[in-house]
Amino acid sequence: MILAHGDTDGVCAAALIKALHPEADLWITNPVGLLRDLEGETGRVYICDVAISESDREELFDAFRGLPEVVYIDHHPLPIGVVSGDLPCSQVYWNTLASTSELAYRLVGGSLDREMSRVALFGAISDYCDETAFVRNMLDAFDKRTIYMEAGLLSQGLGEAMGDNAFKKKVVEELSKGRTPSEIKGLPEKALKATRKEWRLYEYVKNHVKERDGLAMVERLPRGYSPTKAAKFAIGVTGLPLGMSCALKNAYVDISLRKKTGFHLDLNVLLRTLAPRFGGSGGGHSSAAGARIPLEFFNDFLTALSREIVL
Repeated sequence: MILAHGDTDGVCAAALIKALHPEADLWITNPVGLLRDLEGETGRVYICDVAISESDREELFDAFRGLPEVVYIDHHPLPIGVVSGDLPCSQVYWNTLASTSELAYRLVGGSLDREMSRVALFGAISDYCDETAFVRNMLDAFDKRTIYMEAGLLSQGLGEAMGDNAFKKKVVEELSKGRTPSEIKGLPEKALKATRKEWRLYEYVKNHVKERDGLAMVERLPRGYSPTKAAKFAIGVTGLPLGMSCALKNAYVDISLRKKTGFHLDLNVLLRTLAPRFGGSGGGHSSAAGARIPLEFFNDFLTALSREIVL
């Protein structure tokens, strides 16, 4: 079984494992759903690009111990107080300085056709992990402009397919067989649609972004728009160091937080620490993270967040 996150890095990592084990079942999952999706598994499990949930940590570890073999491949920061040696897995390939796709290729690439390295490049580029020595060396084998175009098609197309796990599984299957994103039926069309929508999002952010104590906020983001892109655009439009997009879901506010390069805050540590104080949960990477906060405590959360911003 391959359990993978549904973003481009997770899809590419899964495709590399699938290329080595074409008979493996594939499941698209996320940190919140990983524990549930492990239920009933009895064989070897590959987990690709799925962060360890702070709240499910102990139950996840128990689930890992109950399996004959768990191969964990990821680049997200681990829960506070956990080091990679604490993970009860058969094999751990973890490095926050590389994409999960790169790590997966390091694991299985020696058994694959060398051209499959481009799948790792697609994932690394799409996840903004394209400055490693691995990526620089592998790009020498291809035309850089073509690889970046294909990576863009894949990233934009999968973004448009948000929630369509059947399509994402199809993309994994096609990539595992050596096909490029431009060859996958339906993907280029989705990528163009997503790109046009993204420019509309940029205009929306320009007209709706608000500034609060050094934070550029896009409140009540309409459905269908990318929260991560909205947070990124909020920084570009305002020039402020932090950008946030918010979407109301039932009694919770889902937020996506981004920062300027070089800004001092570690967003992963900040949200993992701050969100639980207000009944929520959060985490991610040092420069890109998300959280879910109960609506009733959201203003208190914003006040606490503002105290951490030192311009």
